[in-house]
Amino acid sequence: MKKKLVLFSVGVFSAIVSGGTTVFAADAADTMPDLANKQIAVGYYHNWQAEQGAGYQGGRPADIDLAKINPFYNVVTVSFMKGEGIPTFKPYNMTDQAFREKVATLNAQGRAVIISLGGADSHIELHRGQEQAFANEIIRLVEVYGFDGLDIDLEQTAVAAGDNQTVIPAALKIVREHYKKENKHFIISMAPEFPYLRTNGAYVPYITALQNEYDFIAPQLYNQAGDGISVGTEWIAQNNDNKKYEFLYGISKSFNEGSGGFIQIPASKLALGIPANEDAAANGYVKDPSKVYQVFEQMTKDQTPLKGIMTWSVNWDEGRNKAGIAYNQSFANAYQGLFKEQVPDTEKPSKPENLKGTATQSSISLSWSASTDNVRVSHYNVYQNKQLIGTSNTTNYTVSNLSPDTTYSFTVEAVDTSGNRSTSSDVLTIRTQAGSQLPAPSMPTGLVVKGVSQNSVTLGWSANDPKEEVIGYEIYRNGVLLTTTMTPDFIDKGLMSDTTYTYQIAAVNSSGISKKSQQVTAKTTADNQAEEWKIGKLYNIGDIVTYKGNLYRCRNIHMGQVGWEPDVALALWLKIS
Repeated sequence: MKKKLVLFSVGVFSAIVSGGTTVFAADAADTMPDLANKQIAVGYYHNWQAEQGAGYQGGRPADIDLAKINPFYNVVTVSFMKGEGIPTFKPYNMTDQAFREKVATLNAQGRAVIISLGGADSHIELHRGQEQAFANEIIRLVEVYGFDGLDIDLEQTAVAAGDNQTVIPAALKIVREHYKKENKHFIISMAPEFPYLRTNGAYVPYITALQNEYDFIAPQLYNQAGDGISVGTEWIAQNNDNKKYEFLYGISKSFNEGSGGFIQIPASKLALGIPANEDAAANGYVKDPSKVYQVFEQMTKDQTPLKGIMTWSVNWDEGRNKAGIAYNQSFANAYQGLFKEQVPDTEKPSKPENLKGTATQSSISLSWSASTDNVRVSHYNVYQNKQLIGTSNTTNYTVSNLSPDTTYSFTVEAVDTSGNRSTSSDVLTIRTQAGSQLPAPSMPTGLVVKGVSQNSVTLGWSANDPKEEVIGYEIYRNGVLLTTTMTPDFIDKGLMSDTTYTYQIAAVNSSGISKKSQQVTAKTTADNQAEEWKIGKLYNIGDIVTYKGNLYRCRNIHMGQVGWEPDVALALWLKIS
């Protein structure tokens, strides 16, 4: 690995960013891992708060520690660099220094961390004359956060917006040359939706301009519904699960050869992009991983081995489905054997200790002390009377629908990211409480909308009578269960501006669930209904605020804090009036 010099930010970047650029002490984030002779597993990382129901099947991605991403992924792509004007990046939940330390951890393991430009919901639009300014911002992000490269992930209208097709390649060449002078290799990659890779496709100008520069391309082989390829006289759609091998092998050959109407991408620079699970994409998930193995094996037999594999995303790989069942890194586990150079992790986690339980007449809430592992604990398996009943990503689990006055036994085992299982915990024997005449709770009353903003709705309602022994309230948005809260209030975040939502509440106790409350309706404010900027408030991209008499639009998700005022933090806010 090669060193990145941090001295560049002392002089040049003090003129680029208001207030100058913080220069951190040299660390492992100053290295740029070499991918030249490696097969790669690329995983995208979400730089935003996870939301329930965000998946295509109603699941929820995980909030994960960047530094503890499954070691299967040797290229971590951080999503996203975006915003109006010159796009930029800011960690949504930590300081610059803390983020850099996590990058350093991955770099020390020989794993690359690159920043992704764009994304499905971002409109990037650069114009001729902005090449140097854009290059300067990329270099600034490298120096501040330790990024090792940039991934072009423009989608929809952003692909051909403005002068993107010439400005972005030109800027990347400037950055590549900058680090080449320091004897380092800045990684350049792309993740286009595969229809854009036809010979007349919108990504062709990027690939042509960067023909001698790009390190790999990971086409998105998903979310394209009936689009597909011709193999002989047969049309094979991308979403045809019965022809998954034929599609993946056929398109790999087409890219490598530059045939079938596609631009050429050598197999040595081609990573197949597929979703982590069915929540991660509308279609394209490979239900049978053996089909992918067969594609890699056949391409190797053809003497054209593939560069690697890509997935959206590491957060979805560790997420949960709509029913709350963990995906347990099934993608990483399924493809661990894809690359021969992968060294398996065989060390099992430590035994879970201090298993305890609290019983009601129909449920038992379990808790235990966290296990440790040489890499990371992925989840815990929970056993009831020696039968697996569920998994937990935390050190808590609630078992419901039990019989009153009945004895149960429980054990817990820890599972790491490679599937190694710990020794089971000591057995906990516990008895549910005797049955009572406690009825299901009454319907909650007094549900009101206490406040709205562009992206949130605040609800409140009257607490049920303590005699009903309510243990939680279910929140329903537009008729669908959203989450459960312990208190009679809730803030629904991450909503669309100028949009109407309906809500109902149901109370829960050990005997059952109440009827849903009366329905209330709330409408989020429009973009032009700006609130005053506040410290401690979470701002999402597109939020409008007023500050010192001016209007500003949020460019990157962040929490308002001292020093990040809209008139100072130009990377976070764009003045619009």
